[in-house]
Amino acid sequence: MKKKRIWIILIIVIIVAVGAGYYFFNNNSNNEQTSQVAKTDSKKAKPKKKVIPKKKQINIVAIGDSLTQGVGDSRKNGGGYVTRLRTKVQSKYNVKTQAANYGVSGDTSNQIMARIKSDKKMHQDLPKADIITVTVGGNDFMHLLQRKGLDLTAGEIADEQVQFDKRLKKLLTDIRNYNENAPIYLVGIYNPFSIYLSNVKNAKIAFINWNKGSEKVAAGFKKTYFVDINNLYQTKQINKKVQKSGVNPYLYKKDHFHPNGVGYDMMTQKIFVKVNDTTKEWLFK
Repeated sequence: MKKKRIWIILIIVIIVAVGAGYYFFNNNSNNEQTSQVAKTDSKKAKPKKKVIPKKKQINIVAIGDSLTQGVGDSRKNGGGYVTRLRTKVQSKYNVKTQAANYGVSGDTSNQIMARIKSDKKMHQDLPKADIITVTVGGNDFMHLLQRKGLDLTAGEIADEQVQFDKRLKKLLTDIRNYNENAPIYLVGIYNPFSIYLSNVKNAKIAFINWNKGSEKVAAGFKKTYFVDINNLYQTKQINKKVQKSGVNPYLYKKDHFHPNGVGYDMMTQKIFVKVNDTTKEWLFK
């Protein structure tokens, strides 16, 4: 009888031990599965950032007048803002960069449009452009000044501006016919005549309004940005130097109109700020 009771107790102990082991194993397994699911969910909750590949080469096409050609620049650098912009883009973004310079000194808006229409090399380069720059308007203004002389009034400048805006719209349309996607950076005109046009009433305001008109035209085209350089060479400090010496330190000494090497450095930086702010439109595939 006593042996039978011992066996019963022993069996009960074994059953309890087996039950406890099963419970512990099952519970631990569930915890591990829950932990793995949690880790998986955590991974799903933090997706990897998508890396957009850069282009292997950037092509700049520069169209315009003497400012694009680089008149007034030193022989050491050459190429005006175009050469400098190419170097900045290549260095900043570590990407091979080429530039085609279609700047011709003296060209008005009509003459630039004629070249866009007839230049077969430009027809090949424009569709491949990732960045397009345009300088236009300075010679249109100069022709007006040559016709009117120092009797030129602010009203006559305003009338010419209206006609120029129409030509500018046509010019940008022509460029877009060859390239719909590359951003266009339209560089405004600047007043180098702080001394020579001092007798023209409201000349300073006329230049401001001319650039506002160009900016408005640019805003009517997608991915087209206006670069205002009107005050680049006419700060209060510069004007004091001009009044004292009769020479603007940032303009070419031979004509007192085009920028010199330092002047082109300043212009390039203004353009590059816009280019740098819009990398998503030209740098990535």
